[in-house]
Amino acid sequence: MKKTLAILLSALLVCSFAVALAEAVVIDELSVVFVPSASVEEMLNASEPLKAMLQDELAKSGYDVKSVKVDVGTDYAVVGEGMISGTIDVGFLPAATYTLYSQDGVDVILCSTRAGHNVVSDDFRDWNIVVENDPSIIASGYRSLIYVNSLTEKGADLLAKAESDTLTWEDVNSAKWALGNVGSGASYVYPSIWLNNSFGEGIGESKKTVENLANATFGGGYPDNLETVVLGQADIYCGFADTRTNDYAQPAFAAAYPELAAEGKTVFDCLKVIGVSDMIMNDTISVGNADFMTDEFKAALQQAFINIIQTDEGKATVAPYSHTGYVPVQDSDFDGTRAALTIFD
Repeated sequence: MKKTLAILLSALLVCSFAVALAEAVVIDELSVVFVPSASVEEMLNASEPLKAMLQDELAKSGYDVKSVKVDVGTDYAVVGEGMISGTIDVGFLPAATYTLYSQDGVDVILCSTRAGHNVVSDDFRDWNIVVENDPSIIASGYRSLIYVNSLTEKGADLLAKAESDTLTWEDVNSAKWALGNVGSGASYVYPSIWLNNSFGEGIGESKKTVENLANATFGGGYPDNLETVVLGQADIYCGFADTRTNDYAQPAFAAAYPELAAEGKTVFDCLKVIGVSDMIMNDTISVGNADFMTDEFKAALQQAFINIIQTDEGKATVAPYSHTGYVPVQDSDFDGTRAALTIFD
């Protein structure tokens, strides 16, 4: 009797496994898109292995994804709009971009963690050293820094005034700014908060944001904006802490100042900080509103990305973002970001 029961149980398990295989949810294509916060070529090359990794991980949860498409959007808004329209399923969105599109059906599933820096300060003077990543520090947020080219006449003047606490709205408003898109926390939203805290009065016509600047150009990515300031074609750009450590920074400096580079100078001798923003919540992984985007599939995606980032190969796929891990979050975690965005109301 026991032997018969064992045989029946074994048969039942085999049948259950076969049924589970037969009932795998088939998804024809999963679209994953990054915002262009680094070199598009660098991001596409790094993320190529992510396609197979996601297919393998999602298969463990019973999802047969026939194709994973990975791309980089032309700007932040394009990614957000694509998620609303249903052409993009998964978006790597900064907190501010997620918040802008969350009311239209975009849902957050994960927030990234990063290695911190050897500088932890809201005083700009402390950032005017060689800033290094510190893997022992796990950071849940980051700063936007306001950079100038200290080797130009205008940049040197702005830095000197910042150091003597005499910097005025007239000074920064007369400078040429290279900025990102409206959804960028580090190159649009939080620099606006810094401007208003430093030079505005909070409301009405006295409010000061990047939208009030007389000489601002918008839409550039961090590499382009950094290069523009290094070349002296703009005076100020804003970026995460610290864009000067990224692969594109030193080559841009060396191309603009070959003699100084030959002497051993670096981009840190050129780009100096005159302002530090409030803390910004880390980047998100958010999802759109496709029919297959059920709660069960969102949970599978969460686990897939968490598993992937725990491997060296997985970390390499998101290296341009400097992500070191992912943690589950919910929409209410971004209420602070929503409050920050009210500066534009």
